[in-house]
Amino acid sequence: MNIAYENSQTGYIIIAVIVIALLVILSTLSLEQIALHQYLIIVTLVIGLVLFYKLTVRVDRGIITCSFGQGMISKRILAKELSSCQVVKTHWYEGQGIRLTSRGWMYNVGGTKAVELTYKSGKKFLIGSNEAETLCEVITEEIQRQRS
Repeated sequence: MNIAYENSQTGYIIIAVIVIALLVILSTLSLEQIALHQYLIIVTLVIGLVLFYKLTVRVDRGIITCSFGQGMISKRILAKELSSCQVVKTHWYEGQGIRLTSRGWMYNVGGTKAVELTYKSGKKFLIGSNEAETLCEVITEEIQRQRS
């Protein structure tokens, strides 16, 4: 069966910030004496890079799946639980990664557009996307298909 939609967006800003932080830390290290806290910071940054370097959104058979990196962190949303979908503009200060915004939780790795999903309960969830219009069209079709 064909997948209705799938797109992966690379988080270039996340990658750049983490790589720069790693380079700064590594340039200040003495290889003979690496302190435990320096080691922990390096490991944390590498784990952050692996977990959040991309966001993949997939819509398949009424299920919207958002997953970061290789999929260790993901969220599944059933289209039948949604009432609507719309494209919205995001602000730089709303950040990247998994964020709680004034509009609800958001998964984002870059850009200024997101798809705002509204649950039947009124709760909202945002998915940052470089293809927000296309994603919203596909999700809207899934919502309507679930109603019929």
